Amino acid sequence: MFSEKDLVARTAEDMSQEVAELLAESKRLREEYELALHREGELRAESVDCRPSDPELAEQLWQEAETLREEGREMMRLSMENKIRAAEVQHRVDIHDQIESMDNSEEVWRKAARAGRI
Repeated sequence: MFSEKDLVARTAEDMSQEVAELLAESKRLREEYELALHREGELRAESVDCRPSDPELAEQLWQEAETLREEGREMMRLSMENKIRAAEVQHRVDIHDQIESMDNSEEVWRKAARAGRI
């Protein structure tokens, strides 16, 4: 799951911002999925209730529920993709931070070693 952003050198701050944006979008999609799921249940119940008196309306409501189900599944898929992408980018940020801390510790050890010789 690579994007064009993976091919460009970015700062840790840029990547952290991308993580925040991806998680926010994932949360929004998850909330929309839950609303669609709730509405789907309502439509199905309404369809069952009106089937004896108006079969055509019942079928229409059932089809709307099916459409909502498909849209909801797509929202959930996108939500999970965003979470996975955020985790991948966060992993890169963590690696970047570890490398920076190692670079800094090596410099501290060099300075300490020089200070001990004086």
